[in-house]
Amino acid sequence: MTGKKFSFGSEPSMREVPLGEAATLKFNGKPKTVETEWGEKYSFPVTLISHPSYDTLPINCNWESKCMVAKEIWNECNNKDKSIGFKAAYDNSTWKLTRFDNGAYWIDQL
Repeated sequence: MTGKKFSFGSEPSMREVPLGEAATLKFNGKPKTVETEWGEKYSFPVTLISHPSYDTLPINCNWESKCMVAKEIWNECNNKDKSIGFKAAYDNSTWKLTRFDNGAYWIDQL
């Protein structure tokens, strides 16, 4: 018998922010792209600090989206000439992710 233990499954994905609501989060790792049944999405490991769809927080999960905000963050993270300022903000800041009534997202560094 081996001493190795095995685990199987998928990492939890963040629930969608309801229309007109906001979530507070911290990024906690390098983003990647993932293939889903709805096509390719940007995936960011996050720690959720507040979210209207969760009773117990904080929680570690992945924010997966193909919204413009996710694309812009992905582009900044993968910009070889990116400023040190953005990298520090991504790694160390708290962010507020707002979903407007029309479904569009906006993110602010707090």
